[in-house]
Amino acid sequence: MENNRECYHCSSNHPELCRVFSRPADPGHQPEREEENGIGEDARILDHWERCEAAGLPSRYQISPDFQYRVMRLPFLRDAHSMTMDGQPGVRRPLADFRPAASASMAALPLPDSWNHLLSDHALSFRILPISPTETEVTTKWLVHKDAVEGVDYDLKTLTEVWLATNDEDRRIVEENQRGILSPAYRPGPYSRNA
Repeated sequence: MENNRECYHCSSNHPELCRVFSRPADPGHQPEREEENGIGEDARILDHWERCEAAGLPSRYQISPDFQYRVMRLPFLRDAHSMTMDGQPGVRRPLADFRPAASASMAALPLPDSWNHLLSDHALSFRILPISPTETEVTTKWLVHKDAVEGVDYDLKTLTEVWLATNDEDRRIVEENQRGILSPAYRPGPYSRNA
């Protein structure tokens, strides 16, 4: 659950995902137009939000008052249009024609156990279900247009390889953390002295 709710580990652990995916450093961060050496991450996100909203597509970061749901559109990096290894659409038959948002993920996160990415060419749904104190079931589903045909409109390997790799990398991280916690040398403590 913890691993899923932050992405500080992403740049050092998820090379496939980081080829195309962009996000604010902190999920609650509200970008400002701070530009250093050209257009910065914040300015790029704000520009994307403004283009989408001008087209009638709500885009800015929203979180429910009870913190159980958050949603926002996040632009992909460079010329990417989907969460595939080359950033190109993984499905030829798009889900919708939202041109300003075609190079972005609409991230919808109902907490605590699900997250979803809605892209122009496909959607991803993730669920994490605790089975025991040391086991969790992770389910990932890729959703394509109802008329899309495998082998014609999409290649399964191309469509799934980024998130299969990312899920496996997360599995490794979580298993290594669990081994550390189960070690007789482990002593629980605060995450921060300032907490």
